Amino acid sequence: MVEQLLWCGLVQVDPVTDMAMALRGPYPLLFLTLVLLVTCLAQIIRPPDSYQNFVSEHVDFPKTRSPNGQSYCDHIMRLLSQNMAACKLTHTFIHASTNRLRAICTSRGRCNQYNECNSNTAYPLTTCWLDSPPRPPSCVYRGIPQIRRIRVVCNWGLPVRFLRVL
Repeated sequence: MVEQLLWCGLVQVDPVTDMAMALRGPYPLLFLTLVLLVTCLAQIIRPPDSYQNFVSEHVDFPKTRSPNGQSYCDHIMRLLSQNMAACKLTHTFIHASTNRLRAICTSRGRCNQYNECNSNTAYPLTTCWLDSPPRPPSCVYRGIPQIRRIRVVCNWGLPVRFLRVL
């Protein structure tokens, strides 16, 4: 191992004791800079964990039952926006398994050069619209259930962002 480090110029040997010495001069700083650069690049290149965000924000399978006669959209939007300062104007929930949704990015969708993929098949959805003036936490929503195709953004074969209902 020391021979490999010697070959790379990362270790110097004391000619009197024949022992490895700590680097002096610009080498330690250069080495540290390279390590930090590689670490930063690895963070940038690594795909973001937005598949989990997509699932938690848009997938409701099986469809949640709302308690005490409360509308589905009022209930589910309250769960989604517990920490939001404003009422969300619109939001779509997909009532299909994650396996079926992942297929949009691989075998059951048509994708363009921007990784925007249209599903080939229709999915059960509920789109919730804000029905009252936006005053949290008492936002009132109405929902429209439908079966439609969707467009998502895919990254590394996984849906990461919901774009629209087709």
